[in-house]
Order: sequence, then C-alpha cells, then structure tokens
Amino acid sequence: MRMFRKIAVAAPVAAVSAVLLAGTALASGSYAEGLVVSSSGVKVRSSPTTTARVVGTLAPWQKVKLSCRTEAKWVEGNDTWYRLHGDGWVSARYVHNYTNVPWC
Repeated sequence: MRMFRKIAVAAPVAAVSAVLLAGTALASGSYAEGLVVSSSGVKVRSSPTTTARVVGTLAPWQKVKLSCRTEAKWVEGNDTWYRLHGDGWVSARYVHNYTNVPWC
C-alpha cells in the first residue's frame, strides 16, 4: 500500500514540474505563435500606437512569432499590442495568438 501512495504523489509533482518548466522556457527567450486575421494584412509599427512609424507589413493569414504583449493605444475596442519576435509592434485586433503571450 505504501508503494501506491508514493506513485500517487509523484505523478502530480511531475505534472506541476512540467508546467513550471514550460512557463520558464517561454520566459527565457522563446516566443508565442500567432496568425494575422486581417484579410488585408496588418502594418508593423515602431511602437505600440497607430501614429508610430510603419516599419513593415504582414500578409493576411501569415504566421508570426510574438515576444510579448502590452496595453497601449485602442484599436477597434482592443488595447493589446504584440511585440514581434525580431522587431516591431502589431495590434492584437488583427493578430490571433495561439499560445500564451507574456507581458512585456
């Protein structure tokens, strides 16, 4: 009976460890994944506001790598902006994240 108790306790501990390690991996330089959901594409900005300089564009349905998110200028009811892995910002109004995006 004691052997069963040790196994029953070890399984949840292993599951919690796996979740903690997965969270650490994202924080230590990995990125989240997203998809451009605007049928006309989206402008990439130098900072998280609609008045910032345009530094590029993303095509409709293009997959993107997201480094982090922040709250900034409202765009059609959404105040979240994503920092692209590499350089630039896009409004979350036009990009759907598939995995959790950490706060900047």
